[in-house]
This record gives sequence, structure tokens and C-alpha cells, in this order.
Amino acid sequence: MIAQEVIEAVSQAVLEQGSLTKAQIEETWDIDEESYKELQRRVLATDTSIEKGPQRVGGFTTKKRGGKFPAEGEGDSLLLRSEWEKKTVARMSELLKHSELENMLGTLLQTLRRVRIEETGMDRRGTKLELATALVLQHGIDLFYDREIRRTVAKAVGIDAPDKWHPGKAAAIKFVLNAGFPDELAGIPTEDSLPDFEYLEGRFRLKTLWDFQTEVKEELDRTLKTPGERALVTLPTGAGKTRVAVESIRDSLSGQHNPTSDSAKTSTVLWLAHTEELCEQAYTCFKQVWETSESVCPLLLVRFWGRYTQDLAKHRETLRQILSKPSVLVSTPQRIINLLDERIDESTGMLQDLVKALGLLIVDEAHRAAAKSYKHIMEFLLPRERRVSVAGLTATPFRMEYLGDDREMGTRELKEIFHRLIEPLRTLGENPRAKLQELGVLARPVLKTIDMPTRMRIPDLPQSEAITEEDLERIDRVLAVRTDNSPRRLAILKELLPIAKNEDNSILYFGPTVRDAECMAFLLRRQGVPAAVVSGKTRDVTRRQVVTEFKQRKVRVLCNCEVLTTGFDAPLVTHIVMARPTVSRVLYEQIIGRGLRGSKFGGTDTCEILNCKDNFQGNPPSLGYESFRKIWDV
Repeated sequence: MIAQEVIEAVSQAVLEQGSLTKAQIEETWDIDEESYKELQRRVLATDTSIEKGPQRVGGFTTKKRGGKFPAEGEGDSLLLRSEWEKKTVARMSELLKHSELENMLGTLLQTLRRVRIEETGMDRRGTKLELATALVLQHGIDLFYDREIRRTVAKAVGIDAPDKWHPGKAAAIKFVLNAGFPDELAGIPTEDSLPDFEYLEGRFRLKTLWDFQTEVKEELDRTLKTPGERALVTLPTGAGKTRVAVESIRDSLSGQHNPTSDSAKTSTVLWLAHTEELCEQAYTCFKQVWETSESVCPLLLVRFWGRYTQDLAKHRETLRQILSKPSVLVSTPQRIINLLDERIDESTGMLQDLVKALGLLIVDEAHRAAAKSYKHIMEFLLPRERRVSVAGLTATPFRMEYLGDDREMGTRELKEIFHRLIEPLRTLGENPRAKLQELGVLARPVLKTIDMPTRMRIPDLPQSEAITEEDLERIDRVLAVRTDNSPRRLAILKELLPIAKNEDNSILYFGPTVRDAECMAFLLRRQGVPAAVVSGKTRDVTRRQVVTEFKQRKVRVLCNCEVLTTGFDAPLVTHIVMARPTVSRVLYEQIIGRGLRGSKFGGTDTCEILNCKDNFQGNPPSLGYESFRKIWDV
């Protein structure tokens, strides 16, 4: 028989979050099919405000709740940062009914209502201005990218809505104009495609590397000079790993290739980074290094990810020409996996050409290299008969912290791949982080904890068998469900507000869910704090604009769930709010690294980290921030 506390916990989570799927419930509360059926019966019998979730999804959802709509003057005062926001909210309020605005908010509507109940004891519906503001915060200038919103507005105005939304294009501009909304809501057009590859030549001399970077580069140089050598380069986030690696590649290729020689040896470098943002950062670094260097070989630099160079498979001779010269292909693992799985025409021949030309493989964020996808790639691209050098880059040279009796297994897997570790022990000593703080390269983290009202139980980790990264991700998902609630959110807001009111501060907020991040941005706006939110649904060009506004201090608090963990660079971050609990020390370090760029690298001397300390029942694993505290000795 299922415990009453589980019934209550599930009901409460549904009321807080608006819905829970069957899969979320089974995973979070570790229950089987029979227990789930009993849970479903008892929850529906206990709480009449909850109903079954949609078919194929299962679980529960909250019923649409009625009640009198308040007069507009009864609502909260909300900060609207720009003219387009003000005009959009006013126009949405003018055109649409309360119920239409509520329907478009999805589960965020329920979350905002629960926060109001927790804060004031009042269960009232939102005003049109409140609802429209929440929609604008959710979607930003891509409001009409959402088909439901587009169609609802079109019906209210009496015009046709475009079936497909192409931001910044003629149809989008016409729709926005005819609907009476500000021009900004036509959206930012997708950037004109950047060139698939570029021909680079050197011009100027770069500033001298720091001593610790030079030490790492010299060690990496030796690795690249010996065919088949492997190494893992580790420097803390923000200490210049990419720059060091690119300079080492520059010197290696230029040493092999005298630009004046017709008989120069050729080779190809494949640089793997797991997100398109990281690919673009690496690509930019190559451009900067080549264009500010003297006496370097010409280089073909290829964007080999996403929408770029997709037609190369059909033009094998063009690829052969690229690979016959010094070249760097910057790619995501997914592009290579697609080739391996023959999802791209002519992929077999393309891969054969790449294997023959490959001289060096670089794996960015190399703590991921023991994953199945990377192993699959390396097994194919690195046949034993070819002695290809391999180098990894990471701030966290370890993997899978929780492994029962053998907690070093994951790290040993990395050692088997990369053979040896390159770190600046001669210049930085045994405690490189402390030395880099002293040099001003890294900011000093000031860790603080916020006691949370949340009490939770999560599945215990197995004691006898190895725990995989998938296990850790599962526990993180459980933590996200259990911590997405109003009492916890308001406890964080209470600590965050005094910091956010200070105009000198620049704050990154990492929430347990996208909905939590959206809700926190709304609550901050209600207090007059310029806040914004980005999520995985935010278009790349829109996200870059919001990040630019954050760097320019037009946005003081940038809320997100997980999209800013890597590929994000805003040096002057003063505070990080870690509202997203995680058992992964690697993920935690990636997140905290967003605020640890020191003053000598354009950042700050210190960065305050606010960790949320929840109360756990049972025998929970160590959280990421607890491991981090031990490492930093703070």
C-alpha cells in the first residue's frame, strides 16, 4: 500500500507545478505500475482540484480554476523595462480576454497563483496586465513564435496568422504591423549564414601568455610533436584553456607547413565541442589567434556543425581539397555521430577521407570523453594503424564521483583515454586555484548558504554497483521536481532581493526548472528589479541579445535553468544563485565557473555564491556544492 506521505507529496507537487507526468511521478517517488494505479485512485479521490493528465502522458494536471477576475487596479505593479514591452502588454490586455491570456501561460499560471497564495493567503486570479507581463517575460520578443499566441491574437484582430513564423521576415513584419504591436515583435531574423570555412593568414603578434599558460602550452607542444601521443589539459574555468590549445595547434601546424614550400606536409585537426555555442567560441579563438600572429601557415577553418557545411557530403572533391591543406574542422559530436550512423548522404566516403587526413583530435569539455558517443567516435576515427594525437581540455578532470566502493573508476576511464594530465604545477604549485586567485586570474568564491524550508526524500544510491552518469542525472531530475515549489522560491527571493536591488550587482540565477526561472523573473520584476529569463526554447539570436543586455547592465538578474552552464561569457558577474540542486560536482563547477573570471581577465576579485541548503531524509548523496567547498577549502 502506498504511503500517505507520498499521496500528499504528489498532490502538492501537482498543485505547485500545474502538472506532473506519469514518468516524472514514477521516477521521483520510485514507485511501480501497481503503486501508480493506487496513487492515481487516491489522489483523484482526495483532491477535487486535480484531474488525470492527457492520454499517453498520464500523471495529473490541475483543473482550470475559476473565481472572479480582479479589477486592473487591484493587481501588482510590474516593471516593464522597455517601450516595446509596455506597448505589447497594453495591446495584449486590450485585445484579449482574461481566459485567453490564462490559457496561453500554460503551467506557469498555476505556479504564479500558488506563489500568491503562499505570500498573501489570497487565491485570486491575475489581472490582464499581470498575465500579459508574464507572457512577455516567458517569450520575450519571440512572443509570436508561439503558434497558439499568434492564432489567438489574429482571431481577436480579425486577420490571418502566418502558418510558419520566420522572425524578421516580410510575413512576420506584416502580421505585427496589422495586429498593432511594436516592430520588435517581428523578431530578430536568423543571422545570415556565416561562411562555412575561411582562409586565414597571420598579421600581428598576440600578447604574451601568462607563465602558467606557457607552461601548459609547452607540455602540450611536446604532445603534439609526437604522433599518437595523448594528454588531458586542465585549467580552471576562465583561465584560458582554449587560447593555449589554439596557440599550440598554430605552432604545430606552422612548424609542419612552411608557407613558402610546395611540398609541405598536410594534416587536419578535428575540434569537438558538445554545443554550438562552444563551437563558435573555439572558431572565434582560431580566427583571433591566426589573424594576430606572424609567420603562420595559411589555414582553412571550417564550421562543421549545425546548419553549416551540410552539403559537403555531396561534394566529396571539395572536402578532399579542404583536407589536403592545413585545416581545422570545428564540430559537435552529434554531427560526427550522424555521419557514423549514415544519416547523411555519402557519409561513408566522407568519413574515410577524414580518417586518412586526421592528424589531431581535440575534445573540449573532455570530462565527457568516456561517454558512449565519444567512445564510438574515437573508435572509428582513431584506428590503431594510424598514430593520431589526442588532447582533451577540461576544468574538471574527473568523472562519475559516486561509484560505491570504487569512486575513482570514472577518472581512471579518462586516464585510459588521455594517458596523462597536463597542469601548471611548476608555476602554480600544488594549489593552482589559490595561486590564480592571488594573481587575479580567478575570482575568489565567497560561498553562502540559504536554509530552505523544503524537506524531501530521494532514491538512495546503490551501494554495491557502479553508478553511472545517467543515475546522477536521474537524481538531479528528482531533485528538480521536489524543489520546484512556492515556499522554497519565496525563501530564495527574500535573500536575493536586497542583492538584486543594488545597481552595482550582476546576478545569474540557476533554477531547478524552466518554470521556476520564469516565475523568479516575474517576482523580481514585481519588485522593480530588471530581470529576464532564457531557456532551451529561446532562439539563439534572441538569447545572445538578452545576454548582451545583461553584460550592459540593462538586465540585472538573468534567470535560467541550465542553458548558461557552458558557452556563456559575461565576466562581470558578481553573484550566482544556485537554486538548482545537483549531485554532479562537474555540473556544479561548470555553473560556478560562470562567475569566477578574475579582474586580470576582465572579471571581478570575488564572486558571491548563494547555495540553497535543502533538508533531506534518508541517506542522500553529497551535493555538488559540498564537494566544491572541500576542494576550495572555504
